[in-house]
Amino acid sequence: MATFIGQTIRVKGQLRADEDIQIAGRVDGEIQSSEHVVTVQATAQLHAQVAAKAVVVGGAIDGDIVAADAIMLQNTAMVAGKITAPKIAINDGASFNGKIDTFAAKS
Repeated sequence: MATFIGQTIRVKGQLRADEDIQIAGRVDGEIQSSEHVVTVQATAQLHAQVAAKAVVVGGAIDGDIVAADAIMLQNTAMVAGKITAPKIAINDGASFNGKIDTFAAKS
C-alpha cells in the first residue's frame, strides 16, 4: 500500500510515512519515509527536503534529496539541490543543478 498525494493536493510542513509515497501534487517542507520509496511524479512540485530508502523523481524538486539505497532522476525531472545516495542515475533529458554525493547515506 502506498500513500498518494494527488495533483490537486498541497501539503505544507512535515510528511512522514511508514509506507511508500507517490506525489503528484505540491509539497512544501520535509518528506521522510526512511524504509520506503518516495516517487515524485511528473506533475509534482516540491520545495522540500526528501529522505527515503529510494527516491524516483519525475517532477520538480527544489531541495536536498537523501536516499539510503538509490536516487533516479527520470527524463522529466528538474532538481535543484544536493543529492546523496550510494547509487544515482540521471536519465537523458533530466535537469539537475546542484551537488552529488555518492557516499553511503543515512535517511
